[in-house]
Amino acid sequence: MSKLIYCLLILFFSLAITANCTLPVECELPRLPGPCRGMFPSFYFDVSTKQCKEFTYGGCQGNANRFETEEKCRAFCGEKYGTEEDT
Repeated sequence: MSKLIYCLLILFFSLAITANCTLPVECELPRLPGPCRGMFPSFYFDVSTKQCKEFTYGGCQGNANRFETEEKCRAFCGEKYGTEEDT
């Protein structure tokens, strides 16, 4: 019985740690400027580098991986998920 409880505790803590490290699905979407021709400076989260990067948003469509500022991008995608601040 104690082995079962021990195994369940390990499983519980493993899941709790994994849940805190899971990147929001919005942050995994590709950079998508959209088809319109506007020029709005925006930021997206680059999964491969784990950094927020600037891009030009066209003003329509696009996706949820788009933030008005780098700070908002980092707050939503970066700070909890292992990104490093620029030095």
